[in-house]
Amino acid sequence: MFDHKTLQLLNQMINYPKLSIPELRLQINLSPRQFAYTLDKLNDGLNDLGLPKIQVIETRFKVDERIEKYWKQEGASLNRQQLVFQETERLYLIYLYTYIRREPIANIHYQSLLQVSRNTALADIKRLRSLCQEEGVKLSYNRTDGFHLEGDERLKRRFATVCIGTLLQLPMGISGIKQVLDSWKYDYTCTAIRQRLTDIAKKYMIDFVGNRLDQLVYELLFLQFRYGRRRLILPNKQIKLITGQPLLKMGEELSAYLFDEVSETEVIYLTIQLLSATQDIAHLHPDEKLNQVSNSIISEVERLTLVPFKERHILQSILYKHLVPAYFRIICEVPLSNPLIDTIKAEHGVLFKIVKQALVPLSEYTDQLISDEEIGYFTILFGGHVRKLEIKPKVYRATIVCPNGISSSMMLRTQLRQLFPGLHFTESYSLAEIEQLSPDSYDMIFSTIYLESLKPVYLTRPLLTALEENYLQQAVAADFNLPVQSAIPIDKLMATIRKHATIKNEKALYEDLTKHLRQSHSSERSYAPMLSELLTADKIQFSNDSLDWEEAIQLAAKPLEEQHYITSDYTQAMINRVLDMGAFIHIGKGIAIPHARPEQGVQELGMSLLRMKEPVLLLNQEEHAIDMFICLAAIDNKLHLKALSELTSFLVNEDSLKRLKEAETADEIIAMMRKKGEDEK
Repeated sequence: MFDHKTLQLLNQMINYPKLSIPELRLQINLSPRQFAYTLDKLNDGLNDLGLPKIQVIETRFKVDERIEKYWKQEGASLNRQQLVFQETERLYLIYLYTYIRREPIANIHYQSLLQVSRNTALADIKRLRSLCQEEGVKLSYNRTDGFHLEGDERLKRRFATVCIGTLLQLPMGISGIKQVLDSWKYDYTCTAIRQRLTDIAKKYMIDFVGNRLDQLVYELLFLQFRYGRRRLILPNKQIKLITGQPLLKMGEELSAYLFDEVSETEVIYLTIQLLSATQDIAHLHPDEKLNQVSNSIISEVERLTLVPFKERHILQSILYKHLVPAYFRIICEVPLSNPLIDTIKAEHGVLFKIVKQALVPLSEYTDQLISDEEIGYFTILFGGHVRKLEIKPKVYRATIVCPNGISSSMMLRTQLRQLFPGLHFTESYSLAEIEQLSPDSYDMIFSTIYLESLKPVYLTRPLLTALEENYLQQAVAADFNLPVQSAIPIDKLMATIRKHATIKNEKALYEDLTKHLRQSHSSERSYAPMLSELLTADKIQFSNDSLDWEEAIQLAAKPLEEQHYITSDYTQAMINRVLDMGAFIHIGKGIAIPHARPEQGVQELGMSLLRMKEPVLLLNQEEHAIDMFICLAAIDNKLHLKALSELTSFLVNEDSLKRLKEAETADEIIAMMRKKGEDEK
């Protein structure tokens, strides 16, 4: 039998065949004992299917080609006797089973569906009722109707979308979905629906985001089997928005394909689902107000990161393309699955918070809260621009296949370019485009989905962990005989440490070792310094002089100039930006943060502070009285964010800001900064 862990292990082994066993254990959080037990269980399941066992030779494993072939073709068709679902999977499968029921349901039906005991099924029902309540839906029971759903039909469908989106991210999700359909003897028509969507996309000249298309296919399949159960009522705001859309005809065509009768409300509902799964439809929705929102978001990110974006017009074009489908999802309350959200928050927490704040104009325009999942995709988009300097391409040519949207492709491309400075990265492609491309035009493919190619294909995710980065580097180095960052493989280093010491957190140690080794072999500085490391005593000044605002900026920047962090050109560039753009450096409370672009004269990451006894009027305007200047010299869009986050949390606290402005010596300020940094560790 297969459960969540065994299938997760098998998927990792198939997708990452060059991982060592210690690395594999870390990837899925298994102790040596748990790994041995899970592998034995996996091999038992493979044996029941008449497939060979997975071989283990020292610290490596070998997956037979017959296993790979079976899993790629039939793995999602395991029957219920072969599967053991975890709790999260069971709850969502029970909901979907009830959502398309053909007859009254009793507890015994749930037991049969999931192959669990009566008590387990009852406990699952109790938990599901709580989840349904949070979504505005009620899971009810009576003797006549059995278990059934009550509430607004729109909310029932919304929760079904959540269930499907979550299940598709789990190893056993598709198998479970098929099991639900088989239980009611519904035809599995996903291939036909996908083909119809593909035909519609060609006809109306639109593109679907790969992973959202996958989810949309299953949503439409379940909707087809539920159609007509309850009358759908949509908010007037949504009806008004969609009625005037050019793609409403696409909804009409899809409605005619799915249902026997075409309903105006269903047409609008289907159009919403289609619009929310598309990309690059900005030309179909020219909205000047949304374009202004796009500009405001970029300006806010620039303000919060304190570095203006290079090639801003390109970023705005990309952002608007992303904004349009996001706008429809947010306005029409279409839930979005984002399997990367936990990784985004963990690996890019500072940028996530910045982007969340920058999206306030979009929240105000739509009059809706923006989910963390949506914010996560915007973070990925901006993460593609918050990057280091461009790297010159060299010998081997690599291409990227990432059908999950512009932002995911951009983020992946940025990370890979930093990991492989010696590779030349061509354009990113969809699966259909790469099939039409000559293999002679590239040497390797980095892809977020499985595909066949004559050239090496490296499966990856849009957002990489340290372990995954190390795996890719080792795999590419082995295939193309490239130099690796460390002569000692990290799994062997871990084994040596494990031999002589007790490790409390293997995964954390592995990631730290990976980062340290990468730093020591990288020509670019990747360490993000703390505020106390940047704002040292020799860069803090106090002045009782009467100065104008230009003189104040020059004085504030003087320590950075004298210590060769910046050139005089950068100081002038900071002044020129105020002259060109106004008093934008005033962040409130009498604090100004002058800054310009890195290429205008920054030589090293630095920060300086000037406290004025008498306020300076920025641009000679009374409303911009400044008594503290904090000059920032950033070498890129990223390395200063950690220090900036500390500074921001310091300045927004009224008590700490008051003490900062009352400080009389640099040592007092340094002590406050250090204490703040220690408190946040």
